[in-house]
Parts: sequence; structure tokens; C-alpha cells
Amino acid sequence: MHSFIILCCVILASERHKKQTKKERRIKPKARLYSNAYLKQTVKTTDREKSNKLSKTASPNKQIVDVNQTNTDSPLQRFIKRMALDYEKWHDGMSYDLEAIKQASPNESGKIEQILVDHIPKDWRDIEALAQIATPNAQEAIKKAIRDPNPKVQIAVARFAPKLISDRQKTQSLVRILQNEKIFDGLSQALDEVEEYHPEEITEELIKGLLSREGEVAVLFAAMLFYIYGKAKEPFDMNQRPFYLTFNTESKTERLTAFLELCKHLKINPEKYVNTNKKN
Repeated sequence: MHSFIILCCVILASERHKKQTKKERRIKPKARLYSNAYLKQTVKTTDREKSNKLSKTASPNKQIVDVNQTNTDSPLQRFIKRMALDYEKWHDGMSYDLEAIKQASPNESGKIEQILVDHIPKDWRDIEALAQIATPNAQEAIKKAIRDPNPKVQIAVARFAPKLISDRQKTQSLVRILQNEKIFDGLSQALDEVEEYHPEEITEELIKGLLSREGEVAVLFAAMLFYIYGKAKEPFDMNQRPFYLTFNTESKTERLTAFLELCKHLKINPEKYVNTNKKN
């Protein structure tokens, strides 16, 4: 669903661009900020900037230098080399070398574990690898990661080690992400989880977000709610896309109209949400 959400963002950006008036285009002929090509390039540029930051922190530098000075091809060395993320590895969502963990000797496995435990800032790949190691020390590091400031790390805990956290912890983490995060900063991964896991607190947050979150996010929340309530066969039903897009507006009146229509479709009482939104 993650790649599908990115496609939806491109569609939303395209729709926003179509709403520009001819007068606006005459005044700012070069400001085609929401064309598909521009958005794709912006995402690519942003990805590269993030990747550059990651590459500086993704590997324990001293230990990499020590291991690379040898000519061995041990599981430990292979694992450390994979931790040095370049743009392609980062962008394609490539995991660390999990096969190297399986092949590592007890001594090497212990070193890999310590590297992962000490690695700051953490990445979702750290959690995936620690979950495979599954020692008490690794599991303790995973439990602590549910409070990590990176929402992608929090989601990784729920995904790769769901038995190590309570449903309450998982719910609280998802609620925080639904309230605050952007689409490319953990929200899309959270919605992947929400697709299968949506207790009442999660559903409530999706409904509230229809009025409080940005238009692009409200569109995705509306689509997910239709899916949860059994009114759509998938988390973003393209057949109902025109209605979802009505939430992508800066007009409070138009947003409220769309919200009331959704509540009518899903048989939700809108009063408490509308009143709460007015107070805020």
C-alpha cells in the first residue's frame, strides 16, 4: 500500500494543480508547483537529501573501518557493509543482510547485536534485524524503540516484533502518528498497519482527522474509513476517488460538507466531531 499512497499523492497534487485559475497562471507562469513531474522530482530530491543524512549515520564508522581493513568476507563484514546505505538501498527499502545473521558464528552474532543496539539514530532495519536475533538483549532494545522519535521505527516494532509490545502500546503509537506525521514521514506505513489493526481509538482518530488534518491526509483517512466500514473493497477504492478528493480543500465549509456526507454514508453521528473541532 505504501507505493499506492505515493501514487495517490501524485494524483492529489495533479488535482490541486488543475484548480489553479487562468489568472494565477498568468501571474506566475513558472510556478507549476503541483505538476506530476515536479512532484516526482521533489520526492526524488527529498529522498536523496534524507539518504545523504542516513549514510552519515547508518553505520558504526569505527567498526566498519576495522573490519574493512581485513580481506575476509565473513558474515560480520557482509552485515556491516550492508548497513552503509546508499541512495538505491535506502529508496528501495532494502533490509540489512539478514542472511548474514543466520550464517554468523556466536561471536559474530554477538558483535552484530551490539552494533544494532548501539546504533543511533535507529532505523526500521535495525528493528527487523534485532527481531531476527531475538536474544533477551535484542528484545529489550526493541521494546525501548516503541518510544523512538522516528515514527518509522515505532511502526517497525509493531510489524516485526508485535508480541513484544502490548496492544495498548501499539494503539498509542499509531494514534500519535495519525495525529502528527506527514505522508512520507511514517504516516503511510502507519496506514498499512491500520488496514489490519483498527480498534476504536484508531477509527476515532481517523474520523477526527477528516476535519483537522491536511487535505491530502484527509483524503487517505476518508478512503481508509470506507474500507474499515465495509463500503470499499480496498483501502483506496479508485471507484470512489472523486468523493475522497472532496476532502482535499482548504475551505472549511467544503471540508465540513464532505465530512457530513461521509458520516451519512457510514452512519456516523457527526455532532461530537463537529463540536470538538469548533472548540479547537
